[in-house]
Amino acid sequence: MPESVKTLLVEMQLLDDGRWESNAAGTSGLQRQPQTAANDDVPSCGEVSTLDAFARLLSKRNVELLKLIRIAEPRSVAELARLSGRPKASLMLTLKRFSAYGIICFDETDGRRKIPRVMCDRL
Repeated sequence: MPESVKTLLVEMQLLDDGRWESNAAGTSGLQRQPQTAANDDVPSCGEVSTLDAFARLLSKRNVELLKLIRIAEPRSVAELARLSGRPKASLMLTLKRFSAYGIICFDETDGRRKIPRVMCDRL
């Protein structure tokens, strides 16, 4: 494997008490979490495990989004919204979830513009 390839490996372990523990960036031994208005990283369907949330994050549609970011190299989230056909607000939520797992990062420019960049070549 070439040295330039960056792979994100996420290990999830089911603990005896039914909680999930993860080594993913942005997760600190995430367990089952109740849905709250302030908790953007958990889908709005009651109580879910981190493994379920991570699996949903890597849906076919979102993997296509990652490919689009890598290929098109958008210069802003607004440009990515235009390219992907997704509403900017929901796109930003998805990008924040990717960022919480270390899958993407944002290069910030002067002003408020954020440039999404994929951090790994393989998941």
